[in-house]
Amino acid sequence: MWLVSLFLQYKKLKQTFRNHKKMLRGVTKTINSVRYGNLYERIPKETSCVLPNLSQSVDSMIEAIVDRENMIKEYQSELNQKIDVLTEVEKLKEDFVATLTHDLKVPILAEKNMLNFLLNNRFGELNDRQKEAISYLTGSNNELVELVEIILETYKLNETKIELHKEEYDVNRLIEETIEQMRPIGDTDCITINFWSEFFNRVNLDSFYIKRVLKNLILNAISFSEPHSKVDVALCNDDKNIYIKITNYGKSIKREEIDHVFDKYYTTAKKFRKVGTGLGLYLSNRIVKAHNGEIIVETDSYNPYTTFMIKLPILTKGKNV
Repeated sequence: MWLVSLFLQYKKLKQTFRNHKKMLRGVTKTINSVRYGNLYERIPKETSCVLPNLSQSVDSMIEAIVDRENMIKEYQSELNQKIDVLTEVEKLKEDFVATLTHDLKVPILAEKNMLNFLLNNRFGELNDRQKEAISYLTGSNNELVELVEIILETYKLNETKIELHKEEYDVNRLIEETIEQMRPIGDTDCITINFWSEFFNRVNLDSFYIKRVLKNLILNAISFSEPHSKVDVALCNDDKNIYIKITNYGKSIKREEIDHVFDKYYTTAKKFRKVGTGLGLYLSNRIVKAHNGEIIVETDSYNPYTTFMIKLPILTKGKNV
């Protein structure tokens, strides 16, 4: 009799083991379903009756995940709404700035013409002190024109991609023309702009945009130069690239700031009580990158100087100029 009883207990335990194994497989299936994103899966009722603690723990875990997912969705929805509002505010701000600067440009250019008339004695002969004062105003006016144009061009490039119209151009001539246009700004603080070149071929580039980059970097160099100092502009090359180096002396950029100088609206001008929008270098960097080039910054706080080096590929080589 005891053998029969033992056999029956064995069969009962074996069946119980099979049932538990089957239920554990059900639990595993539920967990895997949740793992792959099905948050509506729950432990079967028959499993809950046999393994209540395990079933309750798994179901509670799933409910917690559902609650967390809902919280994340609500937060993401609120965040998206805030982003939409901020985007709209940014758009309104840029539209306002663009309209304002466009409207400002007209009277600034009118002022520029009037100052030139005065310097050319169109309204009578001026004495030396008067000419000096008007020359100072002319330099300030030119700097203001440059700042307004930087803002307008940055706005245009934010609205559209940079479309380059490249042609083979004499880089020396481009640099010399730009320097001549920037000399009046440097003359205000008696800053001399020097230029020398070791490269005399034409390069395939968009002369309008590269001239804007040169203006921005030379204006930046003048702004951070000491009075009665100099700005050096140099042109050289290797087999693949040309390098335009623009160096100012007296005030250098801290090394920890170099990574941020090309960020939009970032400026160190306030530290030196200068006027700056933080857009000139941002705009220049975008233009040079569109040419598959880069701008490299070199600085030294011990022997204060800062060099912005424009690196542009020599896509085609023309004849010597």
